[in-house]
Amino acid sequence: MANHVRLLETEVINFTELRSKKVEYGDITRLSGRNGQGKTSLGTAPIWVLYGTDLFGNKYNPSPTNYEFDRVFASTLLQLDGMPMKFAREIVNGSNSFYINDVPTKAKEFEAAVAELFDKDEFLSFYNPIYFFGRHWTKQREQIMKYTTPPAKKEVFQEMSRTDPEQKSKDITLNPAAVKLDELMKKHTLDDLQKIHGGTGGQKSKLEKQHIAAQSRTKTLQEQLDKLPASSGENIESLQALEAELRKQIKAADELPARSYQVEKKQQEVAYRLQAQRDQIAQSKERFLVLHGEEIEDKCPICNQALDEKAVIKAQENKDARITKAREAHQELIDKRNELEAELASIVPIDVGDLPKQVRELEDQLDVVLADIRNQNARAQLEADVEAARQAESDTLTSLKESVFILDAIKSYRAKEAELQANKVQSLFTSLSIRLFKYVKTKGEYEPDFSIQMDGKDYLALSTGERISAGLELTDVLFKQSELICPTFIDNIESYTGRVAVYDQLITGRVVEGQELKIEVEVALR
Repeated sequence: MANHVRLLETEVINFTELRSKKVEYGDITRLSGRNGQGKTSLGTAPIWVLYGTDLFGNKYNPSPTNYEFDRVFASTLLQLDGMPMKFAREIVNGSNSFYINDVPTKAKEFEAAVAELFDKDEFLSFYNPIYFFGRHWTKQREQIMKYTTPPAKKEVFQEMSRTDPEQKSKDITLNPAAVKLDELMKKHTLDDLQKIHGGTGGQKSKLEKQHIAAQSRTKTLQEQLDKLPASSGENIESLQALEAELRKQIKAADELPARSYQVEKKQQEVAYRLQAQRDQIAQSKERFLVLHGEEIEDKCPICNQALDEKAVIKAQENKDARITKAREAHQELIDKRNELEAELASIVPIDVGDLPKQVRELEDQLDVVLADIRNQNARAQLEADVEAARQAESDTLTSLKESVFILDAIKSYRAKEAELQANKVQSLFTSLSIRLFKYVKTKGEYEPDFSIQMDGKDYLALSTGERISAGLELTDVLFKQSELICPTFIDNIESYTGRVAVYDQLITGRVVEGQELKIEVEVALR
């Protein structure tokens, strides 16, 4: 890109009110005349040729409105770092044509060639000092900051830690916030730290929720602990020893009742078996009587024929055999009954006295001890849970405070960085006041911003002369930053009474009542 741009010549045909005019520029080119003579149009022509816009970068159609014409044409001959180059733009029947060094060129090629010359916004800012103030504040800020390096991290840390305006840098000891950020920024950028700790998904937000949950858990566990019965005061080891002793006493006291229970149980079992035996004897007796009273039939029960004597004797022998067998079985039942009666008679119940009562009393004491042990175990567990919850709450709060501390340190760093950067930029100006940041109270942070004031007044409140003065001062700063040298056009120069200082060519437009358009060229001695 070119570093030094000069205007050599501009020619216009049917350009607004100008039917035909040519300007050959000098170091100073003065355009004067009454209103409507084409001073601003001649100042605009080079910009329209290059970009198709007016002096403020807006789309522009210079077609005349007060006379008939066949075409609109404008050309500008530039000198770029000593090399001449001509650009031209033409409108015929509503269609645009483009020329580079008088050679027809496609629109895209024309735009690309112009874009390679110099930065459009820089050139327009230098050519028309008022252009800059019509841009969006973000673009203004970006242009001002383009060549301004931010303060070094070390400088920001020192200024964050300064305790006295007169304190020398070597005597400054970094405060805890600066020390913390210096350590963290070895691994992460400031923006990354902001993301890690700030925002809805950052550490601070998560830890705030965790701390609330930890507080709730601590409260719940403490309430559960408070509801437990009061402790007896005995330590758990004493209670466990007492439990063992009571179990020993219960075992000893319960030994005789246990044997008594076994004897009683056996006695009941034998009595049950004896009764069952007696029932069997009664049933056997009934069967014997039925068998004994059974009569011998003299006829066959099937065919009803009379039995002979031999058959009758055989039947009687069968009955006698069955009677004998039944008598023997009955006797066995009686013998078994006698054995059971003897066994039952031999069982002697054991008198346990008041031992069962003693056992119950000891068991009641044991229940109290066991309840106390359970209570103390539950209390110990809950106390441990409460302590763990309190520790978790404390640890979470510590981490939360750490995140808050880091975020506050980031705010402090950015506020000081903004202050240093603003001071650095402000030092470039004399009468203009520049604001690069604004403090957002709801966030407690500084955000990028941009505004310019002159003598305490916003740009829109300035007079035409004051706006020209502000533009010249801004242009001077931009010239120094970019090192691009190009012409400056000041329209309505009659409204400005201050000193005009530019780096190369100056073009002015002055209203002179009753005068036709006049072009005066001055060439400085070189």
